[in-house]
Amino acid sequence: MKLSAFNLYVDDYPAPGQTLVHNTFSGAFVILPRTALQALATSGNDSERRDSPQDHPDQIVGVADLMDPNVGVVVDSLEEEEREYLAWFDWRRSRRTLQSIVGINLACNFDCPYCCQADFMDGAVMKPEIVDRTADWLAGRASQIDADSAHVVFVGGEPLLHPDRIKAIAARLRSRIEREGIELTIGLITNGYFLSDEMVRELLPFGLTVAQVTVDGDHTTHHRTRVSKKGEDTFARIFANVVAASRRIRVTINGNYQEDTVSGFAPLVEKLAAAGLPASTKINFTPALEVLGAAEGTGSGSCTWSGSAYRHRVALHDQIVRHGFHTAGLQIVGPCAFHDRHMYAIDHLGNIYQCPGFLGHPEWRIGCVESGLTGRYQAMLEVGVDRRCAGCAHQPNCAGGCLAHEFIQTGQTGGVNCEVDYFDAVKRDALVRGYLLATSDDRGRAVAEFPSPPTASDGASSDLPGGRGERVRPPRGVRTPALRVL
Repeated sequence: MKLSAFNLYVDDYPAPGQTLVHNTFSGAFVILPRTALQALATSGNDSERRDSPQDHPDQIVGVADLMDPNVGVVVDSLEEEEREYLAWFDWRRSRRTLQSIVGINLACNFDCPYCCQADFMDGAVMKPEIVDRTADWLAGRASQIDADSAHVVFVGGEPLLHPDRIKAIAARLRSRIEREGIELTIGLITNGYFLSDEMVRELLPFGLTVAQVTVDGDHTTHHRTRVSKKGEDTFARIFANVVAASRRIRVTINGNYQEDTVSGFAPLVEKLAAAGLPASTKINFTPALEVLGAAEGTGSGSCTWSGSAYRHRVALHDQIVRHGFHTAGLQIVGPCAFHDRHMYAIDHLGNIYQCPGFLGHPEWRIGCVESGLTGRYQAMLEVGVDRRCAGCAHQPNCAGGCLAHEFIQTGQTGGVNCEVDYFDAVKRDALVRGYLLATSDDRGRAVAEFPSPPTASDGASSDLPGGRGERVRPPRGVRTPALRVL
């Protein structure tokens, strides 16, 4: 009997001499006395067990549920645990939902300094014949994999500069797959400038259910990075569009903070709450990274989360939860779309990629809508996380980081975009918050017990300014494969 390879530990919590254990694979939390943990740590070693009077972990801990395989903190075999993880990961990749991100243009009305497409944004637009072939290929692929549903997200540039392309693809695709009983929904990744109530109503009949909008803080900071090519201050218009759209579709708010803009993000959450956005709204704030096509020196000046100041993400996480909105867990940065077997990114030329991170890099394509997938598709699927990250407890929350960025930078499919430094830095803050939310019947009280976010004296910088809102309904759990708390 051995401690799981997916365990993370917080010493002396919730009390001195106790250890909070979290299993990233099962989602379970367990509190163990330090002596019990030490006994468990040696119980798998035969020589240690012969010398130890405490060689029965179930008796030491006194909690029979600890042996439950759905808890996963203690396992019979690390090899079998790894096989179970790989089986789960393969199941995750093989679901029968066809997902696609379609880039209909390389045109945008904004000129954001950290834009990851900046190096190839040339104003090109998908041609009508590629529109038809894209819809036809998606329909054919949905039929091939015996999909029960299809979800297509339209991106750019700015996709709402060309809503006619969106309508044409959605209409043609729906006409083909509905005959086979496959449901189609569509989404948008947009800067929100053209997401008017009229536009939303136009797209609803085509299956629009969700829009992801980037808002970089409130009116005092948004204009610094979400720069209109006409020099406009776009915050008021985008905010109004977001509020109106949230009454008809699901809206996700994304934001990319920098040191000179992060002060506007907590006030933005307060403003969104005051405007009445549903508690189910998902809000994710992350550092503006210097990745893919972003110009050197933009964003946070780092190409990884590990190179950015994690204190901001902790403080913003707390602000989002405090106001009852949904947000990603502090330790979850994947697995990303690269690992979904039936996720396809298609650019305006009809090139098909393994994930949207490769858009604009035809050297990494896995096929095209005219002729279909090539052998490279299967080869990319074989690039499994087990070949690179075996033994890392963070695998279920990361799966190698942003592989598109790593592959483009190195020119090969080896290695990982490792974020272990970020995980290590944020571990205590993340696990304590996850435990408090999981064990409390009163989420507001749980939030009140959150430890203070890290400050400059913790190797970060000052506390996040701006957040003063009331504590209201926290969100439901974010990712709990088999959440158990003992």
